[in-house]
Amino acid sequence: MNIVAGWNQPEYEAMGIELPTDHDDRYALAQEWWDHVRTLWTRPGRGDLDGRFYALRNVEAEPKPVQGVLPVLNAGSSPQGRDFAARNANFVFTIIADANQGATVVAGLTERARRQYGRGVGVMSPAHVVCRPTQAEAEDYLRYYADEHADWDAVDNLMRLQGLHAQSFSPEMLETFRSRFAAGHGTCPLIGSPDDVANEIERYAKAGLAGMTLSFVDYLGELEQFAAEVIPRLEAKGIRQPRPPLETTP
Repeated sequence: MNIVAGWNQPEYEAMGIELPTDHDDRYALAQEWWDHVRTLWTRPGRGDLDGRFYALRNVEAEPKPVQGVLPVLNAGSSPQGRDFAARNANFVFTIIADANQGATVVAGLTERARRQYGRGVGVMSPAHVVCRPTQAEAEDYLRYYADEHADWDAVDNLMRLQGLHAQSFSPEMLETFRSRFAAGHGTCPLIGSPDDVANEIERYAKAGLAGMTLSFVDYLGELEQFAAEVIPRLEAKGIRQPRPPLETTP
């Protein structure tokens, strides 16, 4: 289950809902909502639920999850978001600049979750992939779609909204990540040959990340090529376990 506290004010306005302007309030609302959901999933029968944001009367949840409370994913990069993830999530997606900063973020988040909440949390970060037979070919394609043919109006509008309503990217990131936003929404770049991409992912794995989400310009072609060329290299490095063969019935 992916819990999102929300940040993009125009989306709220389209639904006639007011986005809390105070960042603490957004996560306080998300925490109260999640507390109520967990209660409904684990409490038998009907009852009332009161809080600062919700006042529910004679409510119940049926059917409940078969295996209890579901695993939680949460994307948070602000201090409030990372604290929410440390308290509630099994895995947190957070924005980082590179593997070196990732190691610092992982250490801080896992220590906070352990010290303050007595629990573990895995840390992941999103990335965009441009994988070609050679580094030069990958850089040529990156330049083609993320520079020569970039929609700079859309990029600047997205960055403006991030600066106004979200705290996922620091002001320093927003000042220097314009090309990254054009390439992949400000995420970590994995650019190069299959060896280059596998080596870069290895750096993030050694920094302590539990995984990465990957985006491609052309999923149909590029994901197939990634599976054929990069995943075997990750398996050889011991970063990814080979998938066991499918069982067949006689």
